[in-house]
Order: sequence, then structure tokens, then C-alpha cells
Amino acid sequence: MGSGSTKAETSTTSPLPSPSFIGGFPTEVDYIPSIVLFFLFTFSLSPWIRRQYDPNTRTVTLGLATTIFAMGRQLLYSFRYLGAHTHYPGEELSLGMLVYEQIGFAVGYMGVMMDVIAFARAVLVNATLEDLQRGSKDRPRLRGRIRWILWYPAFTLFAVSMIGTMNYVILGPDGRARVFQILRYSCDVPALATIVAFIGGLLYVRPRLKYLDKPALDAIIKLSITLAVTPIYRISVLHYTSPSLLVQPAPPYPPGSLTSTSAKIIFYIFHAFPEVLVVYYVHCINIRAKFNTGPYGDWYQADAKYGIPQLREEGVIVHGVGVPPVGEPGKPPMGLRLRSLFMFEPKPSRIRDTEKDEFDPERESLLTLVPTRSTASGESDKTWW
Repeated sequence: MGSGSTKAETSTTSPLPSPSFIGGFPTEVDYIPSIVLFFLFTFSLSPWIRRQYDPNTRTVTLGLATTIFAMGRQLLYSFRYLGAHTHYPGEELSLGMLVYEQIGFAVGYMGVMMDVIAFARAVLVNATLEDLQRGSKDRPRLRGRIRWILWYPAFTLFAVSMIGTMNYVILGPDGRARVFQILRYSCDVPALATIVAFIGGLLYVRPRLKYLDKPALDAIIKLSITLAVTPIYRISVLHYTSPSLLVQPAPPYPPGSLTSTSAKIIFYIFHAFPEVLVVYYVHCINIRAKFNTGPYGDWYQADAKYGIPQLREEGVIVHGVGVPPVGEPGKPPMGLRLRSLFMFEPKPSRIRDTEKDEFDPERESLLTLVPTRSTASGESDKTWW
């Protein structure tokens, strides 16, 4: 009886193993990778800043989440660098720094994915515009469906990112380990499912939607596949546990703590490296020209608010999508370049060169008419729906 009661008391008072940190406990192995990643994300901002100088390449909300993500990664890997020193076994770790790192790892890629969804929305909406040059007719109903459908993955990722943030805010005693474990899965599994469904939808639409800019859509699919690597890796390691969350284990580290050198190498390859690739792609290309849209993207909920003319006027002519050609603007003065970093144009648009661009009545009329008719022929809204 006595031995049985003692065994029962031991089982009830022993702490439950806690879910391991993604990326493991901070050790000296993180020293060099943290420095390298800090400078990689820092240098990625250089082409973005240069792009803001030119009114024709400047973006405001288009790709903004990716830029914020890169800035956040600078701070995250600064914290990881500060923690990358030799810890003695049993040392109590800084809860604030660890929680910030885990929140960044858990929800950062979702913000970048929301930018990718915005790129897809611009490309798909462009395929529904009337264009005499390519022979396309206006399809407002299909355009409305595209905007309505793509609202769901963007909202899902936003909601899941909020769940992931709150999950790590409650990080604490071992008694919450089970809740913490479940909530981590509830964050990454829906995110991965959303990305996979998004990729599948684009692959379904690609051969069915006429006048679609397929090279731009292919770039979006590749970005999505690259980002999907991160949640796949996370889900594959979420089941690992550690004796405690805030006490540095003694080497050799427990196999499930994700702190060994091999585990950290896998983390940097499959978690950090895909993020670097996507950030550099978004920052280094002219995303307005690539996806044929304006500095805000296609953020309109309905054509009646600003109309298709403004949407088309802010775009860039790519593969004959029907936006009138524009002249190359001269370089602005240095003072204007510096001020452009801190000021937004109230009505950004392409600058026309009236001396080099001849007036074409048929093309100019496209900028003054809001197309309101739908198609009744074979090229209907149900072409790919």
C-alpha cells in the first residue's frame, strides 16, 4: 500500500515533458548562422529601398508584409545571436527572447504568404479585363468571384497567425504542455492546408482561364511551393518534447530537444532558407511590372468604387494586357528621392511621356469607360468556373 501510494504521488507530481522549441535551445552553434541570416535579411532591404525612389516601381501595400517580415527577422536573429553563447547545464533562459523567437518562427511565413495571395489576385483580375488589343471582353462577375474566393485564404492565414501568437503568449508552466502542443498543431496544419489548397486552385485555373499571364502565375506557384516547405518542416518536428522549456539541458542534448548540431542544420535549411529565397525574390524584382498592377495591388472590393480605369492606369504594360504604353520618366532630383522614402504619393500612377506617346483614340477610350457588360458568348464567366 505504502509503495503504491508513493508511486502514485510521484506520477502526479513529476512534470510533463514540454514541446521542444523549433530551432532548439540556443547554443554556440547558432552564432554564425544568426550573423549570416541577419545580414542576408538586411541586404534584402537594399533593392526594396532603391525601388521606392522610382514612382513607376514604388509599392505601398503591395508586398508590404514581406518587407515587415524581413525587418522582423533582423530583430529575431539579433536575439538569437545574443543567446548563441556557451550555456551551463541548468541555466535558466530568458523567457521573453525565447517567446519572441518562437512567435516569429511560427507566424512569420504566413504574412509573406498573404502577399503571395495578393499577387495572385492581381494576375487573375487582369485576365478578366476588357482589352481590344488581345480581344478579351469584360467579365465583372468572374472578377467578383476571384476577389471573393481569394479573400478566404488570406483571412484564414491572418486568423491562424493570431492563434499562433496567442499560443506562445501563454507559454509557461509544464502543466500547460498538452494545451501548448495542441495549439501548435492548430497553427501550422491549417496554414499548410491553406497553402496547398491555394496552389491546387492556381494549377486548376491555369489552363482554363483565357488571357492569363501564365509566367506571372507560374512565379506565384513557385513562391507558394517554396513557402510550403516551412510548415512541412514544422509539422514534422512538432511532436518532439524536452524535459523543460526554460532550463538549458546538459550535453549531450536530449534527442527530442532539437538542439543537436544536425537538428539545427536541418532547421536552417528547411525553415530559414526558404524564407530567404522568397524575400529576395519579392524585393529584387519589379513586382508591379511582374504582376501588372499598381502600388496597392488589386485591393478593390468592387469596380464601382474607383472603377477599372484607375486599376488599369496604375498598371504596367506586360504581354499586351492593354494598359497604354508609357514613357520612361526622368530621374527625380536627389531631394525628391530622399523625401520619397518617407512620403506616399496621394494618387500614384504611371507618368506619361506626351512627346513620345502618340494619341490613340481607341486605346485612350479604355481609360474613360468603366466596363459594365458581361459576356454572353462562349467566353463566359463559366469558362473555368
